[in-house]
Amino acid sequence: MRVRELIEILEDCEPDAEVLIMSQSSWPFENAVFGVAVREEFEDGEEEGDAPGRSDVFIVEGDQLRYGTKSAWAAARRN
Repeated sequence: MRVRELIEILEDCEPDAEVLIMSQSSWPFENAVFGVAVREEFEDGEEEGDAPGRSDVFIVEGDQLRYGTKSAWAAARRN
């Protein structure tokens, strides 16, 4: 998924809704979002130039809040 695709999906959502991460489809958990990180901000600088993936964006998982549900994967909007 690209940032622009995620933005398009989120434009249809309630702006004040909490953002969570549903992880592990075989044993689902709901997790808080710790934050957002861009690969080039945390890599050690060993790669030179515009190496693929340097601008990758990560939604970083926070605390595990509770059990989730497998049906979230069926309901997920992808584009």
